[in-house]
Amino acid sequence: MINTRSWRRVVAALALTLAAAGCGGPAATNPVSSSETTLDIGTSYPPTPNLDPGNANGASLWYLELAYEPLIKMASDGKLKPGLATSWRYVGEGNTTFELTLREGVKFSDGTPLSADVVKANLDRFRGTAQLSTAAQLADVSAVTVVDAKTVRLALSKPNPTIAAVLSEFYGAGDIASGAALADPTKLATQTFGAGPYVLDAARTVEGDHYTFTRNPHYWAPDKAKFETVVVKILPNPNSALAALRTGQVDLVQGAPNTDKAAKTAGLQVVSVPQTFVGLALADRAGTTLPALGDVRVRQALNYAIDRKKITAGLVGTYGGPTPTEQVVLPGQPGYNDKTFYPHDPDNARQLLREAGYPNGFTLPAVSFSGPSGMTPLLQVMANQLADVGVRLQISDTADSNKYIQDMLSGQFPAYGIAFGTLPVHLMGPLLFLPNATPFNPFHSTDPTLESLYAKAAAAGPDTKPDLDRQIIGRLVEQAWFVPVLFQPVSYYARPGVGGVAATPNRPTPNPVEWTFTG
Repeated sequence: MINTRSWRRVVAALALTLAAAGCGGPAATNPVSSSETTLDIGTSYPPTPNLDPGNANGASLWYLELAYEPLIKMASDGKLKPGLATSWRYVGEGNTTFELTLREGVKFSDGTPLSADVVKANLDRFRGTAQLSTAAQLADVSAVTVVDAKTVRLALSKPNPTIAAVLSEFYGAGDIASGAALADPTKLATQTFGAGPYVLDAARTVEGDHYTFTRNPHYWAPDKAKFETVVVKILPNPNSALAALRTGQVDLVQGAPNTDKAAKTAGLQVVSVPQTFVGLALADRAGTTLPALGDVRVRQALNYAIDRKKITAGLVGTYGGPTPTEQVVLPGQPGYNDKTFYPHDPDNARQLLREAGYPNGFTLPAVSFSGPSGMTPLLQVMANQLADVGVRLQISDTADSNKYIQDMLSGQFPAYGIAFGTLPVHLMGPLLFLPNATPFNPFHSTDPTLESLYAKAAAAGPDTKPDLDRQIIGRLVEQAWFVPVLFQPVSYYARPGVGGVAATPNRPTPNPVEWTFTG
């Protein structure tokens, strides 16, 4: 069942980063905010599926950040910092016992206090309710124990080095609701009960149109609530969103690749960061349905056949400035290997195909998504280069995202077009490359070396884990399980008077709590 928040964040990232929309019109002067005490944000999606922090996907991040203080915060550079927890640590070796020390004197927006018992009740709900996306995120947690009034301990059924990230607002189960709210958790779908800087004002909210937040009178750090009011407006059309920003109706909007140039021409701030790798997944690595893919030389040949720099340069006008890649992580991210594995070399590709017994190439069926957030245009360009070495990429595309996922999972296609938002290496495993990874390993490919490295990295300390992460990514690239081509950026536009809007590959979504008006 595909229900992890990481998977939903991947889907949201796909929609946010690959949607192509043109926008013209004259440049505008720098608009001013409608009120220096009100922040107006434009976004493509309402809270999805609702405001419940245990079951929201990546499209809900801004709403939750405004209302909920996470146990652990994630800064724009991806580093973790105190939230409701002032400190955290693994107890002993092996990454199987994790302990949090809670901030004292914190109250929720309903006036009730934060306590270790409340944190335990939230985490038990998150991990014990199968319908919640957080259940998968906390699957390794076997027990939550209250040590004392301000200390909570998590026992893990197996080593997990990323629990701190999972307990942040960005990757999983970090948003804690009041104990009173948990008495009737159905209220969490339409109201907020967090300890964050703002609280949803239901009387000034129209579901699906705009959501109004006002200051939380009980917030523990009132100076960090920089605005009296924050209004999140649903603007699904990129053209309309950019127009709303130009005319001062909003202060910041999510961008779309084909509106980046227009936003820059209009004198707006454009914050753009690579976030989603796009390319071809060679799913049938055992050659069950297509024997050719069972030979690593064939998979490597496909990588040598692709001219990533040429493709990326040719797509800049269409996709908004992607970054070529042959790895599933970016430079500077954990796991990145500072080397070139597959320089464009079609002669080497042909030689490898001959050695593997395919001197005349072969036909490679692949399913792809051709909807407005799809990767089919990229695969069509790849098909031309693969044809040059004798491989006939046969694309079966669909504009229905659900059908694309169903076809991908069916095992009918030995390859598929992939768009995957970058994650820490350990979090990638259950989604992308472990034998039971869902949904991106539909043939349940196994590799004992890869799995051994993953297990070692899961239990490793901070001194040895970076090298193991690099070995994991290097193994994926050398075994050629994927043919990554480029990292597609996600963009945000802000009027010049908005400060603090920052994003990096390790945290590609700016946090509205950090924004200010500078003039």
